[in-house]
Amino acid sequence: MAEKKGPLARDLLGWVLDRRQILIKLGAFAITAPALTSCGEDDGTDNPSSGSTGSAGGTGGGGGGTGTTTSSSSGTTSASSTSSGTGGAGEGGAGVGGAWGDDSLNLDPSIFEDAVRCALTTTDIEGPFFIDDSEIPNDISLFRSDLRDGHPGCEFQFYFRLLDARNNCEPIPDAEIYIWHCDADGYYSGFDGQDPSTPYSGPGERTVENDERFCRGVQLTDRNGIAGFRTIWPGWYAGRPVHVHLVARINGSTTRLITTQFYFEADFSRQIYENEPAYKARSTNIPASSLNPPGFGNPAMPTMSYTPGLVIGKLNVIVNG
Repeated sequence: MAEKKGPLARDLLGWVLDRRQILIKLGAFAITAPALTSCGEDDGTDNPSSGSTGSAGGTGGGGGGTGTTTSSSSGTTSASSTSSGTGGAGEGGAGVGGAWGDDSLNLDPSIFEDAVRCALTTTDIEGPFFIDDSEIPNDISLFRSDLRDGHPGCEFQFYFRLLDARNNCEPIPDAEIYIWHCDADGYYSGFDGQDPSTPYSGPGERTVENDERFCRGVQLTDRNGIAGFRTIWPGWYAGRPVHVHLVARINGSTTRLITTQFYFEADFSRQIYENEPAYKARSTNIPASSLNPPGFGNPAMPTMSYTPGLVIGKLNVIVNG
């Protein structure tokens, strides 16, 4: 993605500012199908087995609080619970590991010690709502950590650690991590003609109709392979389980390391929808297909915690780099 002029969110992680000079054009990615393992360190092994399973499929397109947290599991293995009071809710607060707004700190890798281990799975499809700002003249820069753009919703801090399965799960630094998802009402930025109440997979051809860019952005992984985002919890729309899209690549390459989507336990999503003001109006009669994660393909599912007003997600993403 090209570095472009435009206002940057004031909550950019400091280590991104240190690396802005190396940001290069994201370009049109060549899509490969490397295996993905989203894993924790629950079994003491760092080197995942190779291979892949069937495609996950689906049409894409889609100060810290205290109190009791709720954790999800992968559906294939159990997840460790996270402690209460992690992360930072509120503008300018410290995130997990204390990195928000502090250019002297990197995110602490220990926050991933209880991340969920999932079975090895193939990558998921990109989906129709991807936007590359390098192909849109005078677009805003998507290199930012705060993706909220003033949209209401429960704050969602999402942290990733990118690891190389072919190198004993060593961190992959300076990789571009791009995530995007819908807002609290089920709409994606940049595209018109959406109706979250009916099954919809996006336009037949990707044609960006407006200049909104909420709930999408890019970060570079730090020396520990970690990148973090501050966004809002995605709403639901008919025809797809609640999910977040992700693509990653190494700077200077046109080949993606991974293209995938992340999913969440139905009860975890329902709890947020029923308790957070921005979602309550749409919290009744949510279709099961919009809550239940895919029942096939070993979908990637982060470790999650929730306190009122704040959701935190963590995921180790292991690729065949």
